[in-house]
Amino acid sequence: MLQLDLFNASIFGLCIILSAFFSSSEVALISITRAKVRALVNDGRSGAAQLFKLKQNQDHILIILRIGNTIAIVAAAAVATSIAIEAFGDPGLGIAIGGTVLILLIFGEIGPKLFATRYTEPLALRVAPPILFLSRVVGPFLWLSDKVSRSLVPGDVSTEPTVTEDEIREWIDVGMEEGTIEQEEQEMLYNVLELGDTTAREVMTPRVDVAMIEDTSTLESSLTIFHETGFSRLPVYHEKIDNLTGVLNIKDVYTVIVGHKKDVKISDLMYDPYFVPETKKIDDLLKELQLRKVPMAMVMDEYGGFVGVVTVEDILEELVGDILDEFDDEEPELSRIGEGIYMLDARMWVDDLNEQLDIALPTSDTYETIGGLLIEQLGHIPHPGETVRVEESNATLVVMQMRGKRIVKVKMILSDDREKR
Repeated sequence: MLQLDLFNASIFGLCIILSAFFSSSEVALISITRAKVRALVNDGRSGAAQLFKLKQNQDHILIILRIGNTIAIVAAAAVATSIAIEAFGDPGLGIAIGGTVLILLIFGEIGPKLFATRYTEPLALRVAPPILFLSRVVGPFLWLSDKVSRSLVPGDVSTEPTVTEDEIREWIDVGMEEGTIEQEEQEMLYNVLELGDTTAREVMTPRVDVAMIEDTSTLESSLTIFHETGFSRLPVYHEKIDNLTGVLNIKDVYTVIVGHKKDVKISDLMYDPYFVPETKKIDDLLKELQLRKVPMAMVMDEYGGFVGVVTVEDILEELVGDILDEFDDEEPELSRIGEGIYMLDARMWVDDLNEQLDIALPTSDTYETIGGLLIEQLGHIPHPGETVRVEESNATLVVMQMRGKRIVKVKMILSDDREKR
């Protein structure tokens, strides 16, 4: 009789241990990310290969662990009921139920799962080999389960991404909050994520700011432009600016002049331009520029008109911020000159200004920049001193500087109401 009680108690204890094993394994195997698993595989950690195979199908992990835990719980309840009834008679049923639930809750669920949350990585590596073995043992059942689940839930759920861009952004924010990522690194990572959504039109130098040269000009005149602008390359056009025929490199010009070569024309030195649509994504454009080994692309609109130039430097600046040299103007697009008063570059995009100052200037498909907003609101080309009141954002825009028919500088005054909000 005593031997039987010891045997039943041993079986009950084993069931509790198995329940704890399956409960902790579930937390560890589900919590650990695929990215972490790949890192462990690359490091050659013991059990990492088995863990990688398990993570290929998380449904199978859950099924195996649920089966194992259910069997352990049912067996523990049956053994506990047998022991309690034998010891206390009919009242033993209630004692067995209450005692089993309490023991399983503490030692089979709460305790193991708390342990697994604190030691996820080492525990996942340890339990992966036996769980993978169990998956092979119950392989036919898993196959049947897959067939049934696919008939009940049509569609291929495997096509859904396991990690979304929003989740990556959240991880970046958490990393910054915990001190593992610096603010500059956070901004750069954000810029990387946005690279695939940014078009050539958003980063290009607009046509009106592009220094160009006609193919009939002399090499000496090209040198003058090179010196005045500080550029190393100039787009070359024939008769009309929209008729781009090539790109001239200052190195080729210097080679000819230093070598005292005569009768050399710009058309003899220029190389073929690379044309891209203004809707081209800059991540793809960067790859193409690297592949073609050209630093500059000519941006064209849907009508075949030349609208601007984009360089490798323009794309890199989207990642790391402005890259300035001795020829660049360091004047920022946005500068605060007083309480609620800002000086703006008219080329600044309305969306960027709204984001930086948390305001709501109106946007439209007909314009993109602050200068475009002013012209849209006025209905004509403005002159210095003209003012526009934007009621939606309680802002006043004042034209401060013009260059010909082009707006250069704009002063924005935010009302006291907007500042208080």
